Parts: sequence; structure tokens; C-alpha cells
Amino acid sequence: MPIKSIALIGANGSLGSVLLAALLAANPPNGPFTISILQRESSTSPAPPGTALLHIPDSFPLEALTAALANHDAVITAFPLRDVTTHLRITSAAFAAGVKRFIPADFGSVDSRSAYARELVPLFDKKTQVRELLQSLSSQRPDFGWTSLVVGHFFDWGLGNGFLHFYPEEKRAEILRDGKQKSSLSTLGRVAEAVVKILSAEDEVYEKGMKGRVLMVQSFCVSQVEVLRILERVTGEEWKVEWRDTEEFIRVKKERADGGDKEAVEDLVFVLGVVDGNWEEKEDFAMGLLGLEDEDLEVEVRKALGVA
Repeated sequence: MPIKSIALIGANGSLGSVLLAALLAANPPNGPFTISILQRESSTSPAPPGTALLHIPDSFPLEALTAALANHDAVITAFPLRDVTTHLRITSAAFAAGVKRFIPADFGSVDSRSAYARELVPLFDKKTQVRELLQSLSSQRPDFGWTSLVVGHFFDWGLGNGFLHFYPEEKRAEILRDGKQKSSLSTLGRVAEAVVKILSAEDEVYEKGMKGRVLMVQSFCVSQVEVLRILERVTGEEWKVEWRDTEEFIRVKKERADGGDKEAVEDLVFVLGVVDGNWEEKEDFAMGLLGLEDEDLEVEVRKALGVA
């Protein structure tokens, strides 16, 4: 049976808002999706046009979640995986409600199956916990499918807020090693496009290639130096570059992260995505499977910077 009704949790976030727009604009073979937005009772955000609003208690209790997710074919969680117990409850509720396809809040900058990544950043262990529960539940009910998307760093989002260590207002960049290591990055639009592809897929295609899998996608696979050169061309200025020794960078940031520095944790996520983020080398690289092609780096830089 085709996927028709979708529940989206986290529709107001940076990614969630783009996901919602893509779902509403989608034109799958069996007609438009019906979208429900799951929201905490304390939220005052209105229902976006074309959606239904479902309120549940702020604590996200299992029974209320299960009732809210009933009669939905698919569930997408698009809010940060800080409190893993909430995400585990959502996963269990989706299973109990009879959901057919579940997309967890993975959208990883890094493949959380990496032991090194989990050692540096405990957040990735939380993502692994959710995947393990999904695997266990799907073995109990074959029609319960799940797909995790690993997309690399969010390119447009990260370019705009300094996460990628490019600072357009200052015309400054911090680059690791020689800056030639290639890594996969995705625009928020590309992530949403991949989600729509997964939910639009006919059952046979989904079962054979997407169900119960981690899929890796990208907008492009480029080096920091390649991004720098495009930024210089687009802005018409030479940028100041601060070259960083990768090992020293990791050592300093890890010490600070262990001391509770949240910004240092973000820096560790950044460096992991640079040094171990080339999805084109991975078995789960799924651009062909999803019918996606690389985007144009300069076009996306211009969009992100608002330059014609």
C-alpha cells in the first residue's frame, strides 16, 4: 500500500521546516501526502497551511504518542537527539501504532556506527541506540520499516552559522591539515529530497533497497580548499586562512568537551565530518538508488550567501 499519511515531529526546526515544505510540495505517484504535525501541548505555533496539528503532553508519554501516531503510514522525527529516551519512546510508539515507514532523527554528519566517532562524541551513541531498537522492533513485525539517512554536514546551514569554520562576514576560514581531504555535504533541501524519495518509493523498491538500512547521500563531495576557492570567487575577495593541525585540534576540543563545553562538542562533530565523511567510498552510498545527482557547489554557495 502506498504511503499517504505522514506524521512529522519537529516541523519548526531548521531541517523540519524544509522537510515540511518538501512534503507539501511532493507529487508522489499515488497523490499528495496528508501531513500531521506532532507538537507539545505547551507550543503555541499554529498549524502550517495544509497540515493537521496533533498536541501531546510535553513529556511525550508512550500512550499519548501511540494514540497520536495511529492511522499514520509514516513518521519522521526531525528534532535534535539530545534526550534519547524521548526518541526511543517515539520509536516504540510508531511501532505500536502500526506505522509502516519510520525515519529517525539521524541525518548524521557522521556515521554513528564508527567506534571512533562514538568515542569522541557521545551523541552518536544515542543514535546507535535508536537504530538498535529499530532493528529489534522490525524483526518482530516485518511490515515495520525504517531508514536512517546519513547526509554529512548540513552545507547551507553550516555555512551560515560558522559550523563549517568558514566565516563569510570576516572572510576567514579555519582549515584542517592541507584542506584537501574530501567529504560529503548536503543542503537542507537535498536532505528533504531524499526523505521524499524514501516515502514516495513503491513497496517493492522500498523493500529491496531502502528498508532497514542506513543510506548515505550528499549534495557534493568536496574538500575544504575547493569550498574556499568558490567562496573567494563568489565574494570577490581573498580570504584569510588559519591552518589547523588535525590531531592537536581534536585533542584540545576533546579536553574542553569532556569539561562540558558544548561548542567544543560541535567542533568535534565538524572535524569528524571532514576527516571521515567521504560517502562515495562507502558501501551504503545511495545516490543512484534514490535517483539523486550532485548539486552545483557554486550555485549552492551563492544561495547560502544570498549572492546573485
